[in-house]
Amino acid sequence: MFFIKINNTELPTPCYYSVTAKDITGSDSGRYDETGLVHRNRVRSGVRTCEIKWRLPGSSSGALNAALSGELLAVTLLDPSTAGYVQCDMYAESVKSDFYQQQNADETESWWEISCRLVEY
Repeated sequence: MFFIKINNTELPTPCYYSVTAKDITGSDSGRYDETGLVHRNRVRSGVRTCEIKWRLPGSSSGALNAALSGELLAVTLLDPSTAGYVQCDMYAESVKSDFYQQQNADETESWWEISCRLVEY
């Protein structure tokens, strides 16, 4: 079992993983008249985002950051709402790398926390 693949390469097992599906509504949606009712123009439904976080040694962080750097990522992810895998085109935003724990005064052996949000096109 894996959680996520990017461009057919399996990524390390994350320490945090959350998938959300949301609707995109048109700019003409909202409460615009005296009735107070919501007027909603759903343009697209089920757009996935995936919040994900890894803790891994510095020797692995470069490969992970490279995998997340593409403009268009072909992603296969485990979607809890379907209890299976889905394939979609995504991009990574808010990629963040935090120093987590020092080991032997060596960057490659020390641990890093890398997190991002993957957003479906």
